[in-house]
Amino acid sequence: MDQLPLDVGEPTPKSGLRTSRAKKPVPLAELNPIAAVVVDVNVPDLDRPFDYLVPAKFADSAVPGTRVRVRFAGRLVDGYVLARQPESDHQGRLSTLSKVLGGPVLTDEVARTARAVADRYAGTLSEVLRDAIPPRHATAEKAFAAQEGDSKERPTSEDPGDAGFAPSTDGHLSPVWASYEGADQLSLRLAEGTTVRVGLTIAASDDPIEMLADLVSAAPGSAVVVVPDATDLSRFETVFARRFGDDLAILSAAESTAQRYEQFLEVVTGRRTIVLGTRSAVFAPVDRLQLMVIWDDGDDALVEPRAPGWHAREVASIRSLGTGASLVIAGYAQSVETARMVSRDWLVPIQADRMRRQSAARVLTAANAVGDDPSAASRLPQFAWQCVRRGLQDGPVLVQVGRGGYIPTVACQQCRVIARCPECSGPLGRSAVGSGLACQWCARGVDNFECPVCEGTQVRAVRLGSHRTAEELQSAFPGVAVRVSGSDTGVIRSISAEPQIVVATVGAEPVAAGRYSAAVLLDGNAMLARPELRAEEQLVRRWFNTVPLVKPASEGGVIAVTAEPHHRAVQALVRADPNGWAQRELADREATGLPPTTRAMVVTGAPEALTTFLETCQPRDSWRLLGPSPVDAESSASQSRVVVLAPTAQGAQLAAGAKRALIATPPVSDEVRLRCRIDPVRVLG
Repeated sequence: MDQLPLDVGEPTPKSGLRTSRAKKPVPLAELNPIAAVVVDVNVPDLDRPFDYLVPAKFADSAVPGTRVRVRFAGRLVDGYVLARQPESDHQGRLSTLSKVLGGPVLTDEVARTARAVADRYAGTLSEVLRDAIPPRHATAEKAFAAQEGDSKERPTSEDPGDAGFAPSTDGHLSPVWASYEGADQLSLRLAEGTTVRVGLTIAASDDPIEMLADLVSAAPGSAVVVVPDATDLSRFETVFARRFGDDLAILSAAESTAQRYEQFLEVVTGRRTIVLGTRSAVFAPVDRLQLMVIWDDGDDALVEPRAPGWHAREVASIRSLGTGASLVIAGYAQSVETARMVSRDWLVPIQADRMRRQSAARVLTAANAVGDDPSAASRLPQFAWQCVRRGLQDGPVLVQVGRGGYIPTVACQQCRVIARCPECSGPLGRSAVGSGLACQWCARGVDNFECPVCEGTQVRAVRLGSHRTAEELQSAFPGVAVRVSGSDTGVIRSISAEPQIVVATVGAEPVAAGRYSAAVLLDGNAMLARPELRAEEQLVRRWFNTVPLVKPASEGGVIAVTAEPHHRAVQALVRADPNGWAQRELADREATGLPPTTRAMVVTGAPEALTTFLETCQPRDSWRLLGPSPVDAESSASQSRVVVLAPTAQGAQLAAGAKRALIATPPVSDEVRLRCRIDPVRVLG
């Protein structure tokens, strides 16, 4: 497992960037008067360094990795010095550097990683560097520079004992690891500094934060731990701050600009050796990187929404390959991408034994409910009501629903066709009891509904939201407090151990003190039926993330699932076997040639622009083209969508063709621009 398969991460060969904090005296301007600068201009055909003259006053400060300001195309823009060199092919026609902005912030290793990420996703280096390096804050930079005299000496590769914390060199982890086969070897290899890459599936009854902190302690070098969002970050920070103290740096967009930049400077100067953060922290410029950890890699929050749309898991894979750092991709469930890396022997799978996995809450379905239940096919069958009633005797109960709102979707009572807005074709629904019909997209009210198919005027509920569910539960349990948690009403972070019912949309479940005594997972069939490639994968991940919130079976914890009991996703939950589900889903993707067993490119834009794009991209015979198809038939701006699927071994050619096509395809207008994403989260559906 010493080499990453071509289709996993796909880092490009090193591009010769020599961006590093100079450990030797920087040559004077007379010796290396030219600076190769990458400018902050996101134009595909300008994705290359440009040469600038270094004036004598910047001879010692414009070192590689420094942020500078230069004149480009008639305006001042920021950029980074990639290298200093003695001459240029454009000698005599060069502009000079206008300003040097602080000290070095871009390391050689991060620059190479950013270049590889840009090439993999058909983006530009400046786009990736915007994510890798936080915005400069001059006041924080000055304050930091004033404190540098009191800072610790930066640890060097020859002095591993100065890393700032005491690693576990005996190769032993905490007792909770005893049920994880291969954990001892993992610890020993980390302590020895040997590269090891692991797909770690943590049992619901174990504490993942303490376990991952154990791995960080075992590694004698620096470590980077990436989590999906601020909620996870807060939970991890509590434990990591206790265990690693001043060696810990927090990198998150939730912090103020000054705080984030100050923490970044602490890392880039070597004063902090352990980084915990959200998505962009995967680029943290730590010295002597030895371990990277990605928690819950199936979470969409780990995908950068801006171009080029990189995934933190893939960036970590690229850094692991380029630096030899160990990599741990951990979670309660296993993503299909991780399952594929395991199947290719690039990741070693480690999970708890069956007894440990099945010690979590008991899973109850319609198939194993006691007695005949005539309401088994309803949204809230009898065994689910009993689960709520019994759970309230010992503590709080969680009810997980698929949608927020009151009645988000209605259909014609007569022909059962989904009722849609006559203006934008969005689904009609009701926002509260007694309210009229309104579009869920444009909020336009519809006073007199008439079905365009059968001319019916009456509607029926198709989907019930969290508020309607809470209303039903409040009627059934009048003396119990019922709370709603979701994006429409606000996410509740935590609740007390008092008996109460929490109705939460998927992903907005609050943590209960002492855990929930029971949970009911609703709307599983509806979510499994969504016409999206990753619908089942996301639901399985969220179900397994819910299990740790409930008391274990030994304490009476029960989880009722109302979905089809024989569905493989439900059976994976019953058997506590997320890895088995992931391998079966991977086999289905391989049989149908769908991602991640193929590389995907999704392009949207005007039909004429798509034609030019595909002609320039020059798809090979082995590539599959799906489309073009309209993005939104009702939209005033005509846009189409095409999906290109290529063999994984040709991923580099796919990205290169996309980059070439982006350069050759001009935008039709400011409103309709071409958009290209390589391996996006949403490919089909």
